[in-house]
Amino acid sequence: MTLPQIALDVPTLKLSLSIVGGLLLLAMVRILFLLRTNNRLRESTAKMEKQVLIQHQEILSVRQDSNAWRGELQRMFDAFRAEFSKRLDESEQRYKDARERCETVIQPTPGAVAAAVAPSAPPPPSLPPPEQPVPAAVLEEPTVTPVPALNIS
Repeated sequence: MTLPQIALDVPTLKLSLSIVGGLLLLAMVRILFLLRTNNRLRESTAKMEKQVLIQHQEILSVRQDSNAWRGELQRMFDAFRAEFSKRLDESEQRYKDARERCETVIQPTPGAVAAAVAPSAPPPPSLPPPEQPVPAAVLEEPTVTPVPALNIS
């Protein structure tokens, strides 16, 4: 099978030239639109990269602030725990001291037991009644109020 030859006359050549020229013109217009779109996308990419950098810096600063805040709260908590632990120890020590003093005051001495068992003659009226000596630690100790303890778990 043989194809017929295209006649190379002037109107046919003009028609083919105008079709090719129109396609070339359409391709050029399309290239211009693509270049404009490419420029817009490049600008928006640059803006987004800047925005990402700014957000990253903000995230880092927030993280640093939160770490600083967390560290400050931990230091405050440790200070409170140490203070109340010290107060609890002092309170327990005061309680032990007071209990020991009470036990020493309440415990009868052997001489006092013998005097209590044997009836004694009343003292002469001219002499004042004898008083038991009060320990010096009891006289010097100020009144102690207990400190409420914290249950820190």
